Amino acid sequence: MTGDDDKQKIEATFINRVVSVILATGMYTTTALYLIGLVLMFTEGKEVPSLSEQYFHSFGSFFSSLLSLHARAFLYLGTVTLILTPVSRVFISVIAFWKEKDFKYVGVTAIVFLVIMISVVVGSVFKLNVG
Repeated sequence: MTGDDDKQKIEATFINRVVSVILATGMYTTTALYLIGLVLMFTEGKEVPSLSEQYFHSFGSFFSSLLSLHARAFLYLGTVTLILTPVSRVFISVIAFWKEKDFKYVGVTAIVFLVIMISVVVGSVFKLNVG
């Protein structure tokens, strides 16, 4: 094996470890936030809020709810974490393919990332009522 092959193997191993840590951290964080939210919901004695009540109108109201230990804030943050986990994996893939100079896959993965970001923005701006 040449030095370039060894370097590529080391980089691939490093990227795989980073992706593994991101996915595991996202999974554990999401689970913890959902569990905290569910425990708080049961201790508050409130019913599960409808989908139309899930939105926060500002970052201030969200952080205020989070600091006040409202279940809704923890459930919302868990959902955001759940969504961001695979999104971050796609972003890391763009970087990995760029480093490998595999521009075909950089383009494909960047398009996937762009579609995800557009979906998030459209969903946030229009706040489609599905409930």
